[in-house]
Amino acid sequence: MSARIRQVLSTFGWWQWLLATVFLLAVLVAGLFAVRTVRYSIYWRLHHNEPIQAWMTVNYVAHSYVLPADVLWQALGEQPRPGLRPDRRTLADIAREQGRSFADVKTTLDRAIEQARPPTPPGIGPPSASPSPQDRKSTRLNSSHVALSRMP
Repeated sequence: MSARIRQVLSTFGWWQWLLATVFLLAVLVAGLFAVRTVRYSIYWRLHHNEPIQAWMTVNYVAHSYVLPADVLWQALGEQPRPGLRPDRRTLADIAREQGRSFADVKTTLDRAIEQARPPTPPGIGPPSASPSPQDRKSTRLNSSHVALSRMP
């Protein structure tokens, strides 16, 4: 089989090699972007409503709490530094620049987040980790749980 592959490859012209190389590069780049997208999605799915810590930036907190960063900057009485890149000062740096403690900055941000978010309707909370007692679908066909089955 390998001899057949070598024979076919030896007949390739320069334009076929170029086309194959471009195709492989396109597949590589598409794979890279797919991996980055999946990593980004998984990371932010697991990091919603993160407790505020000193190493975080205002933009990180805003993204975690799904709020516009301007709301948090306004609560701090600051503006992001102008430039092409996002302001990457940590909350500890901002507290130091303002002459405040980090706990004070954290409290300010917590209040701003609470005021900016719509209230949660009553009765709606995070999904429970355990299934409800009514959900017994798996026992219907399980012969080892005959007493629990609702089947006649």
